[in-house]
Amino acid sequence: MAEKGAAMEGQISRDELSAYFALRAAADRLQQAVARQLQEFDLTEIQFTILAQVHDAGELRMTDLAHRLVASKNGLTYQATQLERRGLIARRVSDHDARSVLISLEPAGAELLALVFPGHIALVRELFLDRLTRTQLAAIRDGLGKVAID
Repeated sequence: MAEKGAAMEGQISRDELSAYFALRAAADRLQQAVARQLQEFDLTEIQFTILAQVHDAGELRMTDLAHRLVASKNGLTYQATQLERRGLIARRVSDHDARSVLISLEPAGAELLALVFPGHIALVRELFLDRLTRTQLAAIRDGLGKVAID
């Protein structure tokens, strides 16, 4: 048993492993709570993220959205189709590039986001933001920002 611990320590320190496990546990806890909250609105996490990203941008190319979400084009196309069928988003071919598909938010999508956001923000605040100092939040933002970059 000591050999396994020594081998693991040669690759990653206890502090590094502890940080990694803390990140995973926090992310898992937050993800599960968010998924439960979004189920009340018949949304998956990826669907909510699509709506929020498009709302923020006004209009997005599918390719840019896939890059932002680190999602496959097929998976994103499926989710966009589901949202479009519900009348939450619209897709159209770009006037400037026939190969580009643009996504925009429909009024029903904006209305749904207006219903979802207050509870979502309250949940994220309760489980994450309010538990950390500004300094800790800045460190997380800066550190994870480096990890999130391609």
